[in-house]
Amino acid sequence: MPLRRLDLRERIARLLRSDADLDSFAGDRFPEASGRFTDGMDRVRKTNILLDYAAPGALAKQLRLLERSPKKAAQPAEDGPIKLLYLASNPTSTDQLALSREARRIEDRLRAGKPRRVNAIEIVPRWAVRRSELQRLLLEEEPHVLHFSGHGSGRARLLFEDDGGNIAPLEARALVSLIGRLKRRLQLVVLNACDTEPLAGALVKHVACAVGMRQAIGDEAAATFAETFYEALSFGEPIGAAFQLARIALGMSPLREERTPVLRFKRGVDVDRRKLEK
Repeated sequence: MPLRRLDLRERIARLLRSDADLDSFAGDRFPEASGRFTDGMDRVRKTNILLDYAAPGALAKQLRLLERSPKKAAQPAEDGPIKLLYLASNPTSTDQLALSREARRIEDRLRAGKPRRVNAIEIVPRWAVRRSELQRLLLEEEPHVLHFSGHGSGRARLLFEDDGGNIAPLEARALVSLIGRLKRRLQLVVLNACDTEPLAGALVKHVACAVGMRQAIGDEAAATFAETFYEALSFGEPIGAAFQLARIALGMSPLREERTPVLRFKRGVDVDRRKLEK
């Protein structure tokens, strides 16, 4: 094996210490290689694919940039909890939603039975989020899970607020671009808002999984879905299984909105095995 390939392999092992770091690095810089990764594929095989499909000079350059960068993605995995950034936005001119109740129900579910959790999840709520704050919140918190509760629109937009509490729409293209640049530890996006299925589908270009709603969803259904979904994830269930349990919870209730949530995922991701990683 050429010395150059051995050197690149050693630098990959040193700089990209977790599978999530390796997946993110390849997905951002070498999509032709990343597109051949599959869920459950071992690290050695992924490294070989990256070495096979990335030009050695380009790969060496990107590794040098990563080596000089202070970004946390290049550091060892953290021992802390999985961070769920909960964004609530309800402009005054829109129907007022029970967002604080939804967040409280999620937090109660995550607190119950905590000693037996496989994946501890910490919810970080942010209220009356303005469109202009989104970049800063992603940079500050670097969440593993991003959750939006509020209003969506049929034009694949999320309705944030401006400084006066008025509607400040965020277009799909802008959100997808922002997530693409700042995803870092992000593995899952949940859009608990009406008509967000197309946006969820667009986001899996950059994140492993995204949940959207195929139509309008009521307050009670949205809260029931979220609390059940995150509880299952906190007990170590794969994302696909947690999603199905949340839909079953909706089907068991009088709400009967189990067909509203939709799970989208990146090509090659096996949602029946994929779990949240710290």
